[in-house]
Amino acid sequence: MGFNDILNKNQLEAATTFEGPVMVFAGAGSGKTRTLTYRVANMINEGISPYNILAITFTNKATNEMKERLYDIVGVKIKYATISTFHALCAKILRQDIEPLGYKKNFEIIDEEDQLKIITDALEQLNIDKKKFTPKQMR
Repeated sequence: MGFNDILNKNQLEAATTFEGPVMVFAGAGSGKTRTLTYRVANMINEGISPYNILAITFTNKATNEMKERLYDIVGVKIKYATISTFHALCAKILRQDIEPLGYKKNFEIIDEEDQLKIITDALEQLNIDKKKFTPKQMR
């Protein structure tokens, strides 16, 4: 079974274009992950080193699906490609290169819920009326 049987015309174009970057915008369930997966597989099958491949997704789910599918298609070579979410890649780059900026590599990224919890705890420790200054206002 060739890619022609799996991908539609637009997906096939994205999956077989090797010159320059390709960005795929499409709605939920339209085959973005499948398209990018086959593009990466095509690149490796055409002799492009996995070390030179960067595939970025928005969700951990898409990243994991892509890695699993690529392992099934091209095998262990895929472990040398960088397949990641935007957030994970940026965090990795920061951890590698943040010390010259005066920060430590073991920083934490906290979500909104954690931020509000920290502020709430600080307000309580400082005996500040949470009705006067809410954690959301303080954030």
